Amino acid sequence: MFHLSRWLRLSEAFTRLNRPVVVVDLESTGGNLYQDRVTEIAFLRFENGRVEHYEQLINPGKPIPEFVVQLTGITNEMVAQAPAFDQIASDILPLLRGSLIVAHNSRFDYTFLRHEFCRAGIDFAAPALCTVQLSRRLYPQFYKHNLDSIISRMGIQTDDRHRALADVLALADYLEHSLKEKTSDEWDNHCRALMNPKILPTQLSDSLTAKLYSLPDTVGVLVWFDHSGKVLSVEAYEKTYSEIAALLHSKEGLHYIQNAADVKFIPAVGSLHALWLKAQVMQEYQGELSAPFPLKQLNPKTFMTVKFIPDEHGVLKARIVPLDNGSSTTRPYGLFIHKKAAKRALNIWAQEHNFCPDALNILPVSHAKGALCPVQAVGKCHGTCHKGDGIEEQNTRIHAMASKLPVADWGKVHEVEITETDELSGRSVIMRCAGGALELPNGHWYFDNLLPSILKIKFKRDRQNIRVIA
Repeated sequence: MFHLSRWLRLSEAFTRLNRPVVVVDLESTGGNLYQDRVTEIAFLRFENGRVEHYEQLINPGKPIPEFVVQLTGITNEMVAQAPAFDQIASDILPLLRGSLIVAHNSRFDYTFLRHEFCRAGIDFAAPALCTVQLSRRLYPQFYKHNLDSIISRMGIQTDDRHRALADVLALADYLEHSLKEKTSDEWDNHCRALMNPKILPTQLSDSLTAKLYSLPDTVGVLVWFDHSGKVLSVEAYEKTYSEIAALLHSKEGLHYIQNAADVKFIPAVGSLHALWLKAQVMQEYQGELSAPFPLKQLNPKTFMTVKFIPDEHGVLKARIVPLDNGSSTTRPYGLFIHKKAAKRALNIWAQEHNFCPDALNILPVSHAKGALCPVQAVGKCHGTCHKGDGIEEQNTRIHAMASKLPVADWGKVHEVEITETDELSGRSVIMRCAGGALELPNGHWYFDNLLPSILKIKFKRDRQNIRVIA
């Protein structure tokens, strides 16, 4: 139906990308990326000097609003006997997976595709190029870059605007026209710079490339294996494919290009659940790591916590120490963004619960050696906390009240249950957090430098899914 001669320059440009390219357009019941559904899909697929087209109405499983009917011309009657997306998903997946997705406002089309595949039980992600952004780069002298403006400006002939195939053809014609006006180097460089997600590096093996292109662009945990099956790294991601593709183009990714042979993806319902899963996967593969190195830079910030360690007389002394990433059999006592904040909070906590600062070894450096501690000086302590039953009494109270040390950005809260839910599947997971750490199913506690920022966002934006325990 469509001959390649119509897009000769475009076909040559796409061939230089060393990937199949799909110029796609979707029509939908509306613009809500989670609640609305696709009503039509059309695309042109360019590969090895050939072009093929696909066009299909889709039953969205919900009514099409009247204003959308007026805009697209697609009625409820037209889609009533059309297949649902999950009925065509297996047919179009091989044509889309591993291809560069090109669309006008690609965020809309790419996200709708991901969500429809997800509802069909299929992981999907792909490199993508937004031609709105490309038009802004190629034609910065113009203010408007919507498809109607481009069609008018370039004199492109089109029928049935806002039907998927008509928009695809108009978009391909625009790209062909732009290649007549711009140099191939300029066009190629802008395309590669604007890809989001990016195309995978060509240095990867074919088998690993296929595995990575089958990843979703959703939250989860990725385990990397070397050629001998040893684990190289375990990391949690918000948008797995996008982050991996970007990192493999960076200097840090060079190590993985040389060493990685396989990956395993574990889906999560949210960012907190991903860290919870990551901790368990790391425990599962403990002892199997092959000279691990991080694929991405973790938050370099060091967080502090308080440990209570007995001296030679059995008196518990407070020590402010860095809170290391990883699992522990005990929960942290307090979480602080720096040592000064920890010292201030520790002194306030000791005063509130009438602990001896001398026994805790938290007296200020300026305090005279041998002088009475401030609590004893005001008559609130008889100096018995350093000996006999006084030691045991103070130690017992420290253990009982240590959980009351504050957690950065949590206010007066110390322990919570947090529910995370996947908007598409409806799956929910409840997790317990205390002292700034996550409780694992085996009773251990896990801390990650990414955890405080995730929990801070939860407290600010998602309070309805947080149940305060203490």
